[in-house]
Amino acid sequence: MKALPLLLLAPLLAAGQPAPPRFSFAVLTDIQYGDQPTAGKREYRKSLGKLQQAVDALNGRKDLAFVIQLGDLIDSRAADLDPILAIYNRLAAPQRHVFGNHDFAMQRDTLVRRLGMPGAYYEFALNGWRFLVLDGMDLSVADGSRARGTPQRESGQDMFERLRAARAANANDWNGGIGPRQLDWLRDCLKRASGNHERVVLFCHFPVLRESSTPAHLLWNHEAVRQILEAEPSVAAWFNGHDHQGGYAERNGIHYVTFPGMVESGEQNAYSVVKVYADRLEIFAYPLPDGRGSVRTLRITR
Repeated sequence: MKALPLLLLAPLLAAGQPAPPRFSFAVLTDIQYGDQPTAGKREYRKSLGKLQQAVDALNGRKDLAFVIQLGDLIDSRAADLDPILAIYNRLAAPQRHVFGNHDFAMQRDTLVRRLGMPGAYYEFALNGWRFLVLDGMDLSVADGSRARGTPQRESGQDMFERLRAARAANANDWNGGIGPRQLDWLRDCLKRASGNHERVVLFCHFPVLRESSTPAHLLWNHEAVRQILEAEPSVAAWFNGHDHQGGYAERNGIHYVTFPGMVESGEQNAYSVVKVYADRLEIFAYPLPDGRGSVRTLRITR
């Protein structure tokens, strides 16, 4: 959606009317559908109906520039991708995807193709904002696409073993890390965005700030990634899933948001709309019993 020309915007401001958002987008995460019995609070089969409800609601809006799901579209079986993707693909707005740890019930290349992703990690820009999608399973011991002996698998195994030796809270095989090549790409993207005076929002399945999640869910090399983020003034926010309970914290002017998982949303649902302004992001979490969304305002101060 294009921003209003200044000549049209000026009368609104002069009349005391708030400036409209530049554009909006929707966020879903941890849909984690599976044709299997409920386990604890994870109601796998109910995700079909919940996603359909979210798609219907989002398709009723005309302001969405895109919709992104932050990983774990399925739980553990490749066969479950077809029914859940059939619903997700009914979205009227352009669709984006992020890899989650549960998604690797199939080969990485197959997953990229089935989800229509340009790659495991990628970027896109819109109206002065740049969005970076990161692959938190780049280094992993749970991705069967990474055969033993490959650099990514060996690096992932080494990082995992070092965390286990240090008794780190996030030393879990259902977490992952970001490798050197992707870190270089991240640095380059952020420097370019800073040079172009763009604001940046990053999407990843895994959290990188302890205060925004439970420590057990953190990206393996979360501290290294966070240092890269804090080095660039362009970074406004990091959006992730993985921890189904959700969370939020701010550090050094960067907002870290953990979106709650749909698979554990109980009798409610879990999806959000983000309105993008020049000086802030407003997150509307839907739905509440009265039909309205709760609002979190993220002021841009960097």
